[in-house]
Amino acid sequence: MNRTGLILEPGPEGRCDDFRLGGAIVRPDPHSGFLHMWYYCRNTTFDGPSTLGTGFIAHALSEDGFDWKRDDGSGPLKSVFAPSEKPDRFDTLHVGLTDVTRPGDEWLMWYFGGTHTPQPIILGGLKLEVPGIGMSIGLASSPDGRDWKRIPGSAFNDAQIDHSAEAVYAAWPNVVHLPDRILMQYTSPTKDLSYFHTRVAQSDDGRNWHPLGDIQWAQEPSAHIAAGIVTRQIMENPIPGGRRYLMIFTAVDADHKRSIACADSDDALVWHELYGEPVFSVGANNAWDSLGVAANSMIVRNGHIHFYYYGFQSLGDDNGARGIGLATCPIGDLRQLERYTGK
Repeated sequence: MNRTGLILEPGPEGRCDDFRLGGAIVRPDPHSGFLHMWYYCRNTTFDGPSTLGTGFIAHALSEDGFDWKRDDGSGPLKSVFAPSEKPDRFDTLHVGLTDVTRPGDEWLMWYFGGTHTPQPIILGGLKLEVPGIGMSIGLASSPDGRDWKRIPGSAFNDAQIDHSAEAVYAAWPNVVHLPDRILMQYTSPTKDLSYFHTRVAQSDDGRNWHPLGDIQWAQEPSAHIAAGIVTRQIMENPIPGGRRYLMIFTAVDADHKRSIACADSDDALVWHELYGEPVFSVGANNAWDSLGVAANSMIVRNGHIHFYYYGFQSLGDDNGARGIGLATCPIGDLRQLERYTGK
């Protein structure tokens, strides 16, 4: 098997991540110089929707962004964040994350989760009832990235944002802190998963959210975005000459094939597609990431882009390879990203 780019695999037996992991969020610590990585994970006995990037949340640390050491948390199976034990909350079955921000002196985790209550979904023309699929968005805070406290929201069952009646879920949130407000983008697919809407909401306090509708494009999106966006990251744009914000996202085409693409924006509301083509795609036929790449997180480190992503070899085979990968390139054209082969 070709393992190029793979930097973190499932962990030792008995940990929260001994079966599956992905969705890495990487952020520099403002005090120590270390890099934090938070990622979703599952152990071999976890009972949740089989193909979702959810379960527990674990933590790792690195000095250079290449070599990572797992950091044992105080939660179940050494996680740092786990499904709630309170029966009346929205996140009692599973949790996942797509953003961690630091607007002040603490970390904010923008996460999502679901309950054991079945939610209708249509797959291949069949109507199914799937526990946990009706996910909602939550918020937690931490002084150190390891010990997290949930912040109740004003939506149903303490969520910050609940899914609408016509959507399967509200999940995979990303947040931009503007001087006068906070903007959130999140994924809200149709009941048959034929289109993945990116909804936008705004808030004055990060607790009470007002809908703004769908993401806006300055031009008609290209074919690789025909079915929408699954996950995304929004950041200050490091590319010289670009607009203020950069969005790197998992695009879905009409055949539901996924790739990584990007866009930029002056206001984080109207987006201009970059390049007209994906910047990163699946690996070679024999690679650990030959079937899919998704759930990306990007940082700038020593003049280079570090692009972390979830890769997988199979959806149905439990023995298929999967994990967290890394690709790098000099700051500039993101089409130059290449899988990490070692220092």
